[in-house]
Amino acid sequence: MSKKKRVTLRDVAKQAGVSPTAVSFAYNAPHQLSQATRDRIIDTANELGYQPHPVARTLATGRTNTIGLVMPTGLDWILHDPLFSLILGEIGTVCDEEKMRILIIPAIGEVSPGLLATIAADGFVLFSIHRNHPLAKAVERTNRPLVMINGDESLAAPMFNVDDFNGAYQAAQHLIEKGHRRIAVGTIGPRQDGVIIPTYERRMLGYEAAVRDAGLPPSTLRPVFIRGLLSMAKESFEKIWSLDPRPTAVLCVSDVRALSVLNGARKAGVSVPGDLAVVGFDNLPDSAVSTPPLTTLKQDLPGRIRLALRALFGLIAEEGGDDEPPPLHITPMELEVRESS
Repeated sequence: MSKKKRVTLRDVAKQAGVSPTAVSFAYNAPHQLSQATRDRIIDTANELGYQPHPVARTLATGRTNTIGLVMPTGLDWILHDPLFSLILGEIGTVCDEEKMRILIIPAIGEVSPGLLATIAADGFVLFSIHRNHPLAKAVERTNRPLVMINGDESLAAPMFNVDDFNGAYQAAQHLIEKGHRRIAVGTIGPRQDGVIIPTYERRMLGYEAAVRDAGLPPSTLRPVFIRGLLSMAKESFEKIWSLDPRPTAVLCVSDVRALSVLNGARKAGVSVPGDLAVVGFDNLPDSAVSTPPLTTLKQDLPGRIRLALRALFGLIAEEGGDDEPPPLHITPMELEVRESS
């Protein structure tokens, strides 16, 4: 069987009675043509079965219609963590509206700073990436549009963060006012690359400030490194419950860790909040239907992601001013008190 010949741009131009340049304009710069000419070209292309070559179109427009999303962990964690899944869903919704694609770039794995410069993306979103991470510096060096979500405020890029410090302060203050004086903090452990995730850094500072302002000793807080996986509920809870002296409450830097502790406590027959009060952070959908429902900090995550991506698309389209300092958007946090505390 003979291979079907691919319809080319010149075939369309000849059939439509226009120049090859006009066909290119019809797809890449339609404002250069009259509506009638563009319609004739597109109709002819459809009749012939012509499809613009993606690489050629990228060269013509200088755009890939792709954004790179740099996440703070490995791909396995990105695909299993409920918060990351929620974030990817929100980013996907906005990108679908704009006909943009997403390239996920794990900060742990095979993507090196040198390789990042070769990635075909119009711009980048850095999510929870610390200023000292090599990929953060590598993205800056590409000189492509960049925005940060849950980022490090020392980087010169538009930043869309939650008020981690004051949110954590509210959470710790809530437990202190309930009379708790032995409080564990379920947090993230040291990473292999030694880089700190900035959101968790700020949350720990908020917990510590609330304890200090209440006139309590720093030993009121006991950091415990637990995994952010619901499948590790037993291990997460036992790390908290085995502290000596035993805590009466736990602050978790994420809802996933808090839900893990809740599940572990339930399986161990420990009463929440009778024996152990639990407070999370992020207000994942599961937090409202957990057993018991989880006290947590809530935010407008969809709105924040939409703001960040609109800013990125504006930078890609060169709509932003170069002389203005990059904006910093801080979303306030509100404590949602439920039955777990």
